[in-house]
Amino acid sequence: MSVLALHGDRHKAILRHASPILIAQLASISTAMVDTVVAGRFSTVDLAAVGVGNGLYISIMLAGAGIVQGLTPIAAHHYGAKRFDDLRPCFQQGIWLCLFLALCGIVALSMPDWILAANHVSPEVAERTRDYLAVVAGSLPGVLIYRTCGGMLNALGRPRMLMFFGLSNAVSHLILAPTLAFGWLGIHPLGAVGCATSMLINTSLLALGGLFYLARSAWGRDFHLFDAWQRPNLTRLKEILHLGLPIGMSTFVEMTCFALISLLVASLGANQVGANRVVSNFVGLCYMLPLSISIATLTLVGQAAGAGNTSGLRQTIKAGLQLGGGTSMVLGCLLWLLSQPIVLLYTPDPAVRSIVLQLMLIIACNQFFDAMQTIAAQALRGLKIAKGPMLVHIICFWGVGLLGGWLLCYRGLPLLGIGPQNLAGFWQASLLATMLASILFGGMLWRTIQRMKPASGQNAIHSCEKSCHLSPESGSLPAHNRGKYKILAPDTPVQRKTPDAGNEHTRG
Repeated sequence: MSVLALHGDRHKAILRHASPILIAQLASISTAMVDTVVAGRFSTVDLAAVGVGNGLYISIMLAGAGIVQGLTPIAAHHYGAKRFDDLRPCFQQGIWLCLFLALCGIVALSMPDWILAANHVSPEVAERTRDYLAVVAGSLPGVLIYRTCGGMLNALGRPRMLMFFGLSNAVSHLILAPTLAFGWLGIHPLGAVGCATSMLINTSLLALGGLFYLARSAWGRDFHLFDAWQRPNLTRLKEILHLGLPIGMSTFVEMTCFALISLLVASLGANQVGANRVVSNFVGLCYMLPLSISIATLTLVGQAAGAGNTSGLRQTIKAGLQLGGGTSMVLGCLLWLLSQPIVLLYTPDPAVRSIVLQLMLIIACNQFFDAMQTIAAQALRGLKIAKGPMLVHIICFWGVGLLGGWLLCYRGLPLLGIGPQNLAGFWQASLLATMLASILFGGMLWRTIQRMKPASGQNAIHSCEKSCHLSPESGSLPAHNRGKYKILAPDTPVQRKTPDAGNEHTRG
């Protein structure tokens, strides 16, 4: 088998990895939609409490989840290099980090009064928001532990379980949230607190499910992730934080860039604020596609880098960018062509619809550049490069996106004869920010790849076999079980001697 054949169809490998992640991401979004509908039908005050409280909770949660994401490229490198014994301490230190971050998050969410007062939240809504946060804060340990389990499953090529967990969580929340909120089955009606309680229960179940699968499944037992449990190790924690802190900061910057637009346009009136809410909603929904591709790219790049497979690494990055660029262009065209019916689904208000329709061309164009910068940034993280991307995100999203957006919104560009753009100014600046980020990330990625020495000859073939054929989906096992396998001649298909029932088989 040639080296080119061993590299295989990277596009299919990325799609196989990204598809279950996409379904899991969409399932996760559905829980927020359920909370909005349930709280809205209960009372206006509860709807406002869910809106304010969930915004604060998501800010803390995503920052912590971004830090925990530093575990994924590290584990992917260990797996690609067949350093299976390093996976156990990596995972265990990740759990310790989760507990520490969750404790910090709980403390932060227990003191929301200053931010509620700063945003002039009414006393009634503020009281309900505090009740909501007091309960939902308890879900942070479960969320972060589940994210750690998910990071291991991604790094080891097992994303399908995330799809099953995500769908199960969505169905459970769909049943439990309205039951608790409306007081079905004789339960006292809890309103917004019922939504928070459902989230607490379901995230705890997700964490337990992820831990159980890694500990007790036929596949997970081979890695012995829970054996000889270690105390917190400063060296290992520093390794995770070295990547995790910049990733967490990048996640926080991207999230706040879009979240703060709602506050910054509040003075423009209800129609502008409502239009921004509509735009933000379906932009976030569209973002799930390139995000899923980027996570798959990160994992496969990390595995190839760990295996020393430079050629496969380059092809994976190329395939990820091609898939992200192609799908985002198609998505952007569909948004532009179907803008009228899409906007009508979101709002019947003609004034809000008119504002949103004026932004659709900007949003459609933004799809391509947002996909490119997201995938390039994740590929760099797969190579354990995170500080540079963090700086690019700060400059582009806070500098160009927020500051530039505010200037275009309220000041315009008088020297060019451009007046204040209102809400459109922020989304124009957002397009410029993603364009600049995609260019900068592309340059960083190209320069990084050019510095790598490609494997050649027989070494390249063996490198490809390590990172492609002995993938987790095709049943590769830790060192103590590697006697079942051998590196075969280039033209010999790789086979398993004793296939385990129920295991999934895909080619990396």
